[in-house]
Amino acid sequence: MSIISPLPGFQEQLLAQMEQLNMENNNDPRSKANKLLKKQSIRYSLVAQNKGKSDDYDWDFWAGMMCDYDNLNRLSKDLIHYVRFGIPPSIRGMAWQLISRAKNEELVRTYIQLLKEPSPYDKMIQRDLARTFPGHNYFKESDGQGQEGLYNVVRAYSVYDKDVGYCQGLAFIVGPMLLNMPDEEAFCLLVKLMNKYGLRGHFTPEMDGLQLRLYQFDALVQEFLPHVARHLKQQGINSTMYASQWFMTLFAYKFPLNLVFRIYDVMFTEGISTIFKFAIALLKRNQTHILGLEFEHLLDFLKNGLFKEYKDDDRRFVSDACELDIPLKRLGLLEKEHKAQLQKEAAEASMIEELQKTNAELKKQFSELENKTNKLKQEHKDIRTQLQETLHQLNILRDEGVSLTSVVQSLEQSVSTLPKTIETKSNPEFEALCSENANLIGKNSSLEDQLQKAETTLIDMKMRYAQSENEKESLHKRLYELKKLISY
Repeated sequence: MSIISPLPGFQEQLLAQMEQLNMENNNDPRSKANKLLKKQSIRYSLVAQNKGKSDDYDWDFWAGMMCDYDNLNRLSKDLIHYVRFGIPPSIRGMAWQLISRAKNEELVRTYIQLLKEPSPYDKMIQRDLARTFPGHNYFKESDGQGQEGLYNVVRAYSVYDKDVGYCQGLAFIVGPMLLNMPDEEAFCLLVKLMNKYGLRGHFTPEMDGLQLRLYQFDALVQEFLPHVARHLKQQGINSTMYASQWFMTLFAYKFPLNLVFRIYDVMFTEGISTIFKFAIALLKRNQTHILGLEFEHLLDFLKNGLFKEYKDDDRRFVSDACELDIPLKRLGLLEKEHKAQLQKEAAEASMIEELQKTNAELKKQFSELENKTNKLKQEHKDIRTQLQETLHQLNILRDEGVSLTSVVQSLEQSVSTLPKTIETKSNPEFEALCSENANLIGKNSSLEDQLQKAETTLIDMKMRYAQSENEKESLHKRLYELKKLISY
């Protein structure tokens, strides 16, 4: 763990003594009295260490506040007055923690454990480190304590709050903390800032908190600076183009750190809503210059030059901002308006989605009908082509029919004259055929007689053959008997 301590050594000792006092038993009367004496001693030491300095801080107040922070009322008029005047830089880190009630030993132990766990955002965090306060000596070295502290705190938070994870703006918020306290304390303060002060909504995936801040800011600009609001609208510039980075980084992205520290002072004391006062004060201070600029130069000025009027006068910056009266009740009403608008937009979006679905279905049906129509058109075209071909064939057949009719008439005429022609031609031939047929009948009768005689002769021969066979068989039998007699 990187312990980063930009404070003087006596401040470290003072903080250790105060923590020891806080752990002592308040129920023991002797311990209570001893604790009071130690607080007085610490208070005198703190005043003595700063006595004779050229600053104009009320060290009696700050020493008393530091020694009695258990009973601190964050909204007391004295505290608000002195914070607006300025927290002494040497105790700023401790004051932020005390005012916000961020000190938490259990959370420190959690932080140490988180440093050992992997984060899915490691590469992204490493890549962005060089882009965070690149001009500041404490953060510009890639292997220096500044970048190490940024890496540790932001990486640990990405594991601690998985819904938020990591966003580049977080490093700019942590940077001013690390310039005033060790990294484990900066982690505790970041957790407090995200949850108690409502900054977490700036970094959730939906960024609903940031969207609300921008909505409230737009309304406040319209109320306090209507001419500026109208000019920005005419130039096509909306708050997301310049104010998003203000609220995402608490003005630390481009603003001088002396102004950022003062914003933190007031914010930890009076709440996150004070960022609106600082934003409106910046526009109000520069409204004459803003009204004379057009889009490109105007947007660049809003991002990079707006703070120059206050660069060397942070107390004037805080004074101008805190003079603005922005009641929490007004912000609450704007939040309700924003919620109602979101609900209306959600309802409209739902209706649009339904209409889009209906439209898509109608488009689908139209496409199907169009396809069917095209198909019917093609079928109609094909039928028309077939009809034309049929008509053409019919014309051909009609021509052939006329020709066949002529042939039929010719044949009918031929048929009508055919009997006479046949009769004329066939009589001599018929008589010749009859004569020839009579001759053939006579020859056939003669052949039949001859055939009958041949059949009779054949039958007679077969009978004779059978008789000779019988006689032959009889002779064989007699021969056998004679041989048999001879053998005896």
